[in-house]
Amino acid sequence: MKIYPLVLLAALLGLSQCHKKSDPTPPPQNPVSLLPPETQTGQRTFGCLLNGQPWTQAGSPFNGPVLAAEWYQNRLSISCRRAINNANGSPHTNQSIEFAIDPVAGPGNYQLKDSKQNLLVFSDFLTNCQYLTGSGQVATVQITRWDPVARIVSGRFAFTLETPGCGRVTVSEGRFDTRF
Repeated sequence: MKIYPLVLLAALLGLSQCHKKSDPTPPPQNPVSLLPPETQTGQRTFGCLLNGQPWTQAGSPFNGPVLAAEWYQNRLSISCRRAINNANGSPHTNQSIEFAIDPVAGPGNYQLKDSKQNLLVFSDFLTNCQYLTGSGQVATVQITRWDPVARIVSGRFAFTLETPGCGRVTVSEGRFDTRF
């Protein structure tokens, strides 16, 4: 009787019972990795970290445009909203970020600090809070691509705004790439 086939069979059976111990908790994911990539090709993307949490456009085509950009008489306006379904299943806008730069002179850094020509508004309809630039509160927008011929604008943004009775919101790692 040959003992080698029995040893080989026993070894194979033993190895088939081996299990790699899995970690019950997956490693934490970097929230920036959940944002759309920074592109400059008119991909119609918008995202940021809102108080450290990913915030991206979301909505329904039946509830109007989620990301809209307009350039008129040298004034650039960009608005993005998040819409979720409410209790009865219909889409309901719960937050929006809107900013305007007047005039846009091409790529560069823009300080949005008033409520007339260069402004930024963050609206949270769930809490009935609105945050806007002005009274010393400033938002920064960096346009990294401005192409009025191809009608593409891309860039980055960041801000910290506070409203009495509503608290403070901090937005970082903001990025957008859209057509107007």
